[in-house]
Amino acid sequence: MKRNTGKLPILVILSASLMLALIPVAVQAAFSPTVTIRAIEIKNLVPFEITFQLQNTGDKKLERIIGDATLTDRFGITIDELPIEPFSVAPQTTATITVTSRWEFQKVGIYLLQITLDVGAGSLISKSLAFRIVPISLPHAPPVHMEGEGLYTVHQQPANWGIPLINAPQAWETTYGKNEVVVAVIDSGIDSSIPELARSMWTNPGEIPDNGIDDDGNGYVDDIHGWDFRDNDNSSLVGSKLHWHGTFVASIIAAWPDDKGIVGVAPGVKLMDLRFLDSRNLFYGSDWKKFAAAIDYAVDNGADIINMSIYANGKPPSYFEHAIRRAVAHGVIVVGIAGNDGKPQVSYPAKYSSILAVSAIDRNEHLASFSNYGPEVEITAPGARVTALFPGGIAGTASGTSFAAPHVCGVLALILSAHPGMTGEQAVSLLEASAIDLKPPGRDYYFGYGLINAAAGVSR
Repeated sequence: MKRNTGKLPILVILSASLMLALIPVAVQAAFSPTVTIRAIEIKNLVPFEITFQLQNTGDKKLERIIGDATLTDRFGITIDELPIEPFSVAPQTTATITVTSRWEFQKVGIYLLQITLDVGAGSLISKSLAFRIVPISLPHAPPVHMEGEGLYTVHQQPANWGIPLINAPQAWETTYGKNEVVVAVIDSGIDSSIPELARSMWTNPGEIPDNGIDDDGNGYVDDIHGWDFRDNDNSSLVGSKLHWHGTFVASIIAAWPDDKGIVGVAPGVKLMDLRFLDSRNLFYGSDWKKFAAAIDYAVDNGADIINMSIYANGKPPSYFEHAIRRAVAHGVIVVGIAGNDGKPQVSYPAKYSSILAVSAIDRNEHLASFSNYGPEVEITAPGARVTALFPGGIAGTASGTSFAAPHVCGVLALILSAHPGMTGEQAVSLLEASAIDLKPPGRDYYFGYGLINAAAGVSR
């Protein structure tokens, strides 16, 4: 969160409709000249937390000061009232007071926060702060101009608890991802129509849209953003109904910030949409060739990383393993999932040594109850009650090792963005070397080398 230091008067920058609601910016009772409310700050949005200072320049101690903090919208409608617990201030001192709500408050808009205190003998003092909440800001990204320029500004915090846990915001100080880095998402399809993902979609440079010709000669006609291997057409948005799983995975990797607090790990990279799963998020034994074809497509069309949030009950056929080996031989990083059975066995295809197997943790950094584990696990990431986007741009929460893998892909994409020319093998080695070791010490069956650490990965 950043405080805007602009000095323009509030009434100059607000529209006429706002001036009526926000005129009482600061009021102090004339009969309490020795007591002043100063330095109101909004420290947190999840939960909503503020601080302020009370300066006592008099020679008497002020005891059992009480009051409340009232949050109103731009029209003066009360959103929340926070009681301020009794406190005291010694003479000639300044006390810093913290007030915390039981709730989070992240809604984008313009608001007024008013602190009112009873400093004794019925003397009331009050001070207000007009402020705005705006979407998450990406360092080095083009500025987004929003209503209320010049107001005290607070940026939303990531709705996904996994983003700060893996130190992604610190990594964004170096890079939020380059569009030269491509992550192929082999899944149930991506809703590329929602704005948060539309700008992140990979575009085939050799293909002319909608001309009915295979311009680049790769065997796929009008494959602009990838290919739908389920329906054998060029878009996940036509044909059979889209399942939410692929969109959710894609948004964890590379969603651009929106007004709901959603942001991907690496919003600057590109997503290649390779639909494979059906409308129920399933595939069958007869579909392994489609799966292998999707891997081959990713390799042949320039993907750097493949996210496979998919697991099977049995061992895949040999031609599928060959497709995996071919991808790795071409320098493509293949990321898979341990599985969701809560058992000491990593499922295929992540069981293959050539695939980076990922387990899932909860927000307490414990192995998630559903996560499989075993000697093949190489790394772990957030996967329990993760918040991301569903088709249509709706924010929601889901759990699974499926959602740990895209965190890993996002960090790998940041590493490749920060270190141009680095090979996939080197990127994986750096990912593992920079991981945060979780108990037990050293590589283990639960977390592999540990929790991914985006900031360390991009800075080494």
